[in-house]
Amino acid sequence: MNKKKSIDALNAFIQINNNRFESYIMAAKQINEYDLITLFTGFQEKNKRYKAELVSEIQKLEGKPTMESPVILLISKIYREVRSKFRTKDREDILNRCEYDADVTLKKYTKVLSDNIDHLSPKHLNIIKAQHQSIKKDHDTLQGLGDLLVTCRKFNLETQT
Repeated sequence: MNKKKSIDALNAFIQINNNRFESYIMAAKQINEYDLITLFTGFQEKNKRYKAELVSEIQKLEGKPTMESPVILLISKIYREVRSKFRTKDREDILNRCEYDADVTLKKYTKVLSDNIDHLSPKHLNIIKAQHQSIKKDHDTLQGLGDLLVTCRKFNLETQT
């Protein structure tokens, strides 16, 4: 097992979690519905735990956890501000975007894992797989809420005619 490649792989998972964390911060700011704000805040807390877990493993390998540069943070902030101004505060839109973001996260986890499986210890593989399963559950929760919303809308439309 190549220690540098292990550290690089774990840092890639940190970056994925940073992006996911930012996505849920933005989603919580764009909606005024308590249930979704609570859900997104819970997802943010999970991401903090995931990141802390990964940082700890990198430090055990005597590596340096990735930190975002000020330039990347500024570009990311500008992008979020522009994106939020052009997005509606519609529940369905927020759920759809978050579900899409969760899909992207799952695909990135799968890709980084498959590209680096030989560079991760069994312990690291267990951590990554557990995080992936948890993110999948979050995705399924978002999908279920979106499906329920569509079903309710369809039912309301059919009963009004």
